[in-house]
Amino acid sequence: MKRPHGFVGILALVAFVASAVPTYAQGVTLRYRWTKGETLTYRVTSQTTSAVTGMPGINEMKIEQGMTQVIKITAEDVTPDGTATLRETFESVKMEMNGPMGRVSYDTAAPSSIANPMIQAMRQVLGAMVGASITVVQAADGTVRKVEGATKILEQMTKTMQEDPAAAAAAQGLKAAFSDEALKTTLEQSFSKLPTDPVKPGDTWPAKLAMGNEMIGRIVGSVVFTLKAIDGAADSGVAQIGVDLTLKQEVAPPPGPNGLVMKLGDARGAGSIVFDLAKGRIQKSTMETNMPSTMTMPAPDGSTATMQNKTTTTMTMELVEKEAR
Repeated sequence: MKRPHGFVGILALVAFVASAVPTYAQGVTLRYRWTKGETLTYRVTSQTTSAVTGMPGINEMKIEQGMTQVIKITAEDVTPDGTATLRETFESVKMEMNGPMGRVSYDTAAPSSIANPMIQAMRQVLGAMVGASITVVQAADGTVRKVEGATKILEQMTKTMQEDPAAAAAAQGLKAAFSDEALKTTLEQSFSKLPTDPVKPGDTWPAKLAMGNEMIGRIVGSVVFTLKAIDGAADSGVAQIGVDLTLKQEVAPPPGPNGLVMKLGDARGAGSIVFDLAKGRIQKSTMETNMPSTMTMPAPDGSTATMQNKTTTTMTMELVEKEAR
């Protein structure tokens, strides 16, 4: 039977359209791709704002803290399956604090000689970080298998604060964040877990988080990643990934100084990732997390003071073409 010319034309059009469908409509594979000897530099910025109410004699207290780190990552070895041994070196660190005691800031890339006890403490603590390195073993899907070197950084911090109480206070938070386990959790958040199978726009994949120290207790989290879109060709474009995060305090920390007990409420966060498909690296990621908490402690009159804290943290990690000076 002779087919009408119009029918043949429709078949040809359908075949053409099918051949023109982007390959990522059938799924793309997301993987970190490292080359032995290559070096990348990232700038990691975090900004935290806390509003505390209920303190005896104070209506509301606001505290702002910011930290910017420039981190150089060198791939020292890469196995055939893509597992990379990375050396991460802290190139510079800047810390800013603004609260009831006023605003203070210190940048290791532009050292200040101001005679301020808090700035002096920052100089000692942050100075111990600069030039220090940790070793990270990371699988191609982002799984962090090993972190080493944090203990040496902590030892260096300890040396600088043995005879300086102000430095000891400034280093307390950093000590909690610089254990090997804490850094492993931080790195798993920064270099997000990638899906095992190919994904296409609209697909999601999960990840789990667990963190804890004497200041926050034990916190568990769930993350849902969504491939929002792919800009450009699958072999040279970028993936736009959405991130939804939930955190919950599973175990409360022990009472702190002056009998302070902290109970964290359920936290939620949202962010985005721009991922270079061909080079296998994050170009930029952002995350904003909101976490409420309740703090109780004995008041001067013998009663119990209950304070509410609302904390918002915004974190950005961005690949920089040139090392920051």
